[in-house]
Amino acid sequence: MSGHAMSTVIPCELQRDGDRLFDVSMWCLGRDVLCPEGNLLVRRGLVRHARPEGAEGQSPYTMDLPEGGRLTLWGFGALCECGEAVFVPRAGFAPVLLDSVPDTLPFRAEDLGPVRLVSTGPQRRALRAGLVTLASWLAEHEEWVAQELGPSWRRECFAARRKAPPVAAEGLAAAWRRFASRLRSLDAGFNICTAPVSGA
Repeated sequence: MSGHAMSTVIPCELQRDGDRLFDVSMWCLGRDVLCPEGNLLVRRGLVRHARPEGAEGQSPYTMDLPEGGRLTLWGFGALCECGEAVFVPRAGFAPVLLDSVPDTLPFRAEDLGPVRLVSTGPQRRALRAGLVTLASWLAEHEEWVAQELGPSWRRECFAARRKAPPVAAEGLAAAWRRFASRLRSLDAGFNICTAPVSGA
C-alpha cells in the first residue's frame, strides 16, 4: 500500500507515531514472553498456539476481546478481529483489511490470505476502529505489566533495545491512549484527510 493510500486512512504524523510506538510495543511483548517471572502474555490470559514440528514461522498468541472479537499477536504483527479483520504488520505500521481470517491460525504473515483494498468510508472507519482497539489493548497491557511487576521490568526492556525509544518506558500506556483518542477524533466529524483544501 502506498504512503498516499495510507494517508487517507490515518494522517501521516499519526502513522509515524503509530509506527514508532508499535515497534517498541512489539519489542516489549517479545521480551514479556521471555520474562524471568514467567511468560507475561500467558499470565495475562493469552493462549499460545505452538508451532507444529517442522513448520516455519512464529507461534501466535490469541485473546478474546472484552467487546467481542479476538486479538492475535505474532512477532510480525497483530490481527484485530472486531467486525472487520484488521492486520497491522510490525514493519511500517500499514494496517490492511483481510478478506477473511484463515480457519487455522497461520505462523507466517504471507499465510494470512488476500487483503482488501481500503477504498470506501466504512472500510476506512473499520480499519481505524481496529487500530483503536489495538491501541487500547496495548495501553491496558502496559498498565497491567506495571501493576504486576512495577516499572523496573519495562525500563529493562527499553534498555535492552538498540533504538532510541519514542517515549519513556513509563509513558508507553499514555502514548497509546493519546494515539487512540486522536484516531477516534478522526471519525468524530473532522476527518483531516478527505476534507477538500480550500483557499483561505
